[in-house]
Amino acid sequence: MAAHSPAVSRAVAALDALARASDGLTLSELARETGEPKSTLHAILATLVEAGLLVRDGATKRYRLGPHLLALAGAYARQSDLLRAFGEVARPLARELGETIQLAILQGRDVLYIGKQEGTQWVRLASEVGTRLPAHATSLGKCLLAWLPPEELERLLAAGPLVALTPRTITDPGVLREELAQVRARGYAIDRGETLPDVWCFGAPVRDAHGAVVAALSISVPVTRIAPERIDALIAAARRAATELSLRLGYCDMATAESEEVFEDTQRRRAAP
Repeated sequence: MAAHSPAVSRAVAALDALARASDGLTLSELARETGEPKSTLHAILATLVEAGLLVRDGATKRYRLGPHLLALAGAYARQSDLLRAFGEVARPLARELGETIQLAILQGRDVLYIGKQEGTQWVRLASEVGTRLPAHATSLGKCLLAWLPPEELERLLAAGPLVALTPRTITDPGVLREELAQVRARGYAIDRGETLPDVWCFGAPVRDAHGAVVAALSISVPVTRIAPERIDALIAAARRAATELSLRLGYCDMATAESEEVFEDTQRRRAAP
């Protein structure tokens, strides 16, 4: 069994709490958020401030995330095969469609946005890398939830009510289970104004070399640019992009790949000098 460090766990919990807070937190507020005594947290926060992972406002006594986290995030982006491959796939797709392409992973009941490629249209999606949203409300999250082991999905559904972000958000666990079954069957998910009322998103799962769904890719489109005849094209584009990204990560199960054309195109890209 791996060794466990309570101090590191408390530090991570503090960082997570501050990541969710738009205007920082005081020591007392952090203690309430994490359930840790103030005396225990004080030393941990002081260490994080010294390392540049946090900053403390002397006037308001509020802690906020520090600049060293940007350096760590940049290093992660440079070292991540997933993010490098996403950039290679998303840049040409965003130019082709003019729409925003996003990448997310599952963290608990939320999706964490880890990649974004802006489209060329004037009206764009106002989201940022690092944003967390309830998984059940997004096309990305539906893809990630749909391929969870059943017992893991049930554990997440039992953890609390499903919040509504818009009147279209699915908040009934039974309805969500049916939606996720459809996502698995058809290989893609749609957010029909369930996260933002005026935006639809078309998502597809991204698999690693072992076939596990490790991320999801989506195309986000304002409703003003969605015509009925465009929906099928956007679904197909999301699926092709997710398949190409999966192939770049080493996935090679042609039984579930979109087409031999995608596979062959990826092989040509890999072989190019």
